[in-house]
Amino acid sequence: MSDVTVIGLGKMGSALAQALLKGGFQVLVWNRSPEKAKFLASQGASSAQNPGEALAAAPVALVCVTDYDASDVILAEAAPYLAGKILVQLSTGTPQLARRGEAWAMEHGAQYLEAKITGSPQSIGTSSAHILVSGALAAYNNAEHVLRALAANLDYKGASIGLASAWDMVMIMHYYGMFLSLFHSVQICQAEAIPLEQYEELLGEQNQGYEKWLVGNIRTGSYLDTSAPLDLWVGGIKRVSEHARECGINAAFPEFVSQLFQQAVDAGYGREEVSAVYKVLETQAH
Repeated sequence: MSDVTVIGLGKMGSALAQALLKGGFQVLVWNRSPEKAKFLASQGASSAQNPGEALAAAPVALVCVTDYDASDVILAEAAPYLAGKILVQLSTGTPQLARRGEAWAMEHGAQYLEAKITGSPQSIGTSSAHILVSGALAAYNNAEHVLRALAANLDYKGASIGLASAWDMVMIMHYYGMFLSLFHSVQICQAEAIPLEQYEELLGEQNQGYEKWLVGNIRTGSYLDTSAPLDLWVGGIKRVSEHARECGINAAFPEFVSQLFQQAVDAGYGREEVSAVYKVLETQAH
């Protein structure tokens, strides 16, 4: 038996498994592409042959894959092994999907938590890590010792399962507004021959380090491969748009942002920094 299972070994899933190993947990991992487990095996993790074996072997299972669609396929295969387990869903989704996931897990005898990581894979296991969690308090109490190994700032939002996803959307929406106002400010600078270095200096004086860095990307034409690529931001705004439509909230702004960001992905910039959206605006300006 292991202490915890990690299903999904992308950048974030691998970071979760490494932090748990460093925390002294016995970790079992599974990924659809087995080669991704080799590095973790060299650090002491065990590897499962299939999702059912992964769930059967530990009381707590963390699921960290692309989205609920991917998670649903994996969990459907492993459903007979869910009874008595605590399932922690870290895959991206909306509050509506969290409610559906909780109902499904309860039908199969499992406790269910929704968890959302607000930082990068590099933050996991450090003092800067922040994870939003929602779900039944009993489930949270039973899984807290595992989650504490991942984030010093473990932010339990309450028993209503959709709260972690809702708070995640609340937090990321700030950035979409900032991105578009920032990119428009750059266009003003360029239209009026204001050197971008001066705009960067202003942002530095205002302690807006991330914004300053994004303007530097545009100025130098360096849109780096990053742990928070445009693909990730596109997924985030699509979830916000979906949530707005389902809840009857005006979806005009998130849908506009979603269309613009999707244009950048369609242009081949999906693995670049979010500042690559500016290349689409620049093209349209001409």
